[in-house]
Amino acid sequence: MSTQSTAGGLGGLGGLGGLGGLGGLGGLGGLGGLGGSGGLGGLGLVGGLGSLNLANSGPVAEALISTRDGIVGPWAPPAATPAQLNYDDPINLELWEPWVRASVFDFELVSHLGFRRAGGNMILQHLLPAGPSYRRLAVISRPTAARFRQYLVFLNSYADLRGDRAAEIVTQMNGTLAFLSSIPFLNPSRTRYTFELLGAALRLANFVEMRFKQALASRRPNEYSPQVQPMILTPSHSTYPSGHATEAFTSAYVLWRLLRASGRPPYGHPSWLTQLMRLASRIAINRTVAGVHFPVDSAAGCFLGIQLGRYLWRLGTGGANYPAYRFIGTAYPWGNPPPNDGDFYWEVIFRRLHFPTPPIVPYIANQGVHPLTPSPMLRWLWQRARQEWLL
Repeated sequence: MSTQSTAGGLGGLGGLGGLGGLGGLGGLGGLGGLGGSGGLGGLGLVGGLGSLNLANSGPVAEALISTRDGIVGPWAPPAATPAQLNYDDPINLELWEPWVRASVFDFELVSHLGFRRAGGNMILQHLLPAGPSYRRLAVISRPTAARFRQYLVFLNSYADLRGDRAAEIVTQMNGTLAFLSSIPFLNPSRTRYTFELLGAALRLANFVEMRFKQALASRRPNEYSPQVQPMILTPSHSTYPSGHATEAFTSAYVLWRLLRASGRPPYGHPSWLTQLMRLASRIAINRTVAGVHFPVDSAAGCFLGIQLGRYLWRLGTGGANYPAYRFIGTAYPWGNPPPNDGDFYWEVIFRRLHFPTPPIVPYIANQGVHPLTPSPMLRWLWQRARQEWLL
């Protein structure tokens, strides 16, 4: 999981400030890697609005006090009363600051999720208000310690790539949006709502992945062998599922669905999906190269990321239902010819979760199709983001 604030790279979007107002969201990571997108300078470059950079400063406050004293005159009752805003209307979101909207979107997502344990199965659930009742969304169980130990052979072989991948690995520790932005034309000046949608996707992924990590409590590779010797500091949380994989596949999936929903001819071509999924896969595999994740961690993260991405997509587009699946860690393969050798192959997981007649994948099981509670707030965000790709 990346370590920078989720929307840190949004920089100058009118004081977004990395969603700092959300308090505990610092360090959720994912969008931090955009880097130079803070160039708007808090409106400092927008015409004559440069003085807004000093808003809420001591000198400006003192100047405003003396200005009011000089011009306000005797108190007079207001000439008219503004109409009240409609209750809980998604249109009102247009009036709030981005970090406020982010809080609303996070509440919409997290308040409809539940989590429970059934033996070795950890179950993420969607809450149906009618009833109320929970329905399964994603179920994950972990491999045995003996199987984790067998997967160490991949870490040893992938270590040969550390010199070639070092720049990628270190950069991706602080966020992956710079990499995601290299495929479609993402820029805060033209796709501000797309960034907000991706921020919501990444925060959702982080909340969920950390709950699974806590529940599945799996040891890191360097706890199995002194020869792993990771090239970066090993994160102090469970190895399984991979947070980087979960976040990368969630954001890549949501972005692919958004591009496709625009209806513009280029985005309907399969190459957009392929490139986004390949990027997410490379980010996941880089964590094995670095020595901090097993391939099965990436597989579970890919599975979870696609499920979360599809869940958010369905909420944003008013979908009536969603498919649920189970990732069976003890059934993850080992020692057979590829793709059943125990390494990570995103294509196998994607096909299993999407094709009408999916290939046989012993470690992924269907858990039925369940009704979905619509979210007017997330639909508003999806529509605003989609409009940015219609021009």
